[in-house]
Amino acid sequence: MNRYATDTQALIKFLNGVKVINENADSVFRKADEGENIIVIPSAVLFEIGYLHEKQRIPVSVKNIRSLLENSLNYREEKLSIDIIDSSFEITDIPELHDRLIAGTARYLNIPLITNDPVILASRFVICVR
Repeated sequence: MNRYATDTQALIKFLNGVKVINENADSVFRKADEGENIIVIPSAVLFEIGYLHEKQRIPVSVKNIRSLLENSLNYREEKLSIDIIDSSFEITDIPELHDRLIAGTARYLNIPLITNDPVILASRFVICVR
């Protein structure tokens, strides 16, 4: 079973039935729903979802993500750890803190990241789904 990390925007789009980024990214999520892939949700994504929901910018809440995590074996939270923080600070070409923590989670776990953020896609430190 393949594992992938997701950024906030990709997860929100998928949960809202919007095409994530491209066919490959959509396929990764669909296969997770079919039990074939695992989607890792970094803690930083949960922070962003909580903040964006609080500001009424997205309909998905942390409670929705909690339900997803509790009801699916194919979506897993990756808690922020000192190892992930260390990995994040090895990334020197992503300046925004939350993006760096999300990318650092994928880097630490050595798994591809689902994102359409051009800064993350351009990073030489992170493998992204294209």
